[in-house]
Amino acid sequence: MTEIYRAGSQLIKVRAIMLLSLASAVAACWYGWVIFQSYGLRPADGGVLAPLGTRLAFGGGIALLGLAFAAGMALYGRLYATRIDYDEAAGALHIRTAGFVTGAESVHPVSDVLESDWMAGRFDNPAGVSVDAPWIKLRLSGRSWPLIVDAQGRFPDRALAAKLLRLG
Repeated sequence: MTEIYRAGSQLIKVRAIMLLSLASAVAACWYGWVIFQSYGLRPADGGVLAPLGTRLAFGGGIALLGLAFAAGMALYGRLYATRIDYDEAAGALHIRTAGFVTGAESVHPVSDVLESDWMAGRFDNPAGVSVDAPWIKLRLSGRSWPLIVDAQGRFPDRALAAKLLRLG
């Protein structure tokens, strides 16, 4: 088995954001519950408990925002390739994706690679914060969503990776 890609230190960043999304979901659900129980009672809110529908919409909306963040990161983890190995004997790619606790591994024949596109991932903000996060969109047969291969990861054998992943 030959390693052709590893996310390396980029995976630490992804996992940190994934854990942050879980903590945010818990905090948002808790705060949503607090809002549901007490919205309107504070003097700044009017001092009278708001109607059930208002409290449900406000508190539920806060909770749903946190849950949506966690669900989005769960989907991102299923698309984010952490490691790609090439089994020359079988002519197959072993692709590992991130997860909250453990990742998932799938095996695809090299012929399943349909195409790959280089995405610049660059955003220059005149206000100061700029992003430079290039990535590769890897389309595989049988998958409805493309895989995300972080271009800042490690490619031990760039020539083999370019050939197998149809880069360039």
